[in-house]
Amino acid sequence: MTRTIVWVELLLRVVCLLLFPALAVWAWRAGGARRLWVLAGDAVGLVLLFAAFAASAAGGNALVATHGYGYTAPGSLLLHGLTLGLPMVAASLAVQGAARRIGTRTGLYGLGLLAGLLGWVAGVLAAVGLVYGLLR
Repeated sequence: MTRTIVWVELLLRVVCLLLFPALAVWAWRAGGARRLWVLAGDAVGLVLLFAAFAASAAGGNALVATHGYGYTAPGSLLLHGLTLGLPMVAASLAVQGAARRIGTRTGLYGLGLLAGLLGWVAGVLAAVGLVYGLLR
């Protein structure tokens, strides 16, 4: 990976884990479930688009030259989906589920953040389990 891609990847992780729950709260308050899930779908789509780019030679993936894009793309899509997409879906579910019970934006953000972080842990554990299972 090139240095630029590493920084973009780090920024993407920070946005998905820390900023997305705030966006989810905003979307829920501004437009309810429809706007929340449009936001979540767009965000997961952007993550998967980035994953497809990161798996390519233009994205700095050196394995493409020897193994081909068909080898690198599925793994990149799966790992990004689990470690970035799953936390955003978890945060969206938490915000939607608790929005009527938690009155403050801060409390709703905290719950979304906690759900997103737990989703991230679950995604990392699932990704490690999959990679370990595939390498056995």
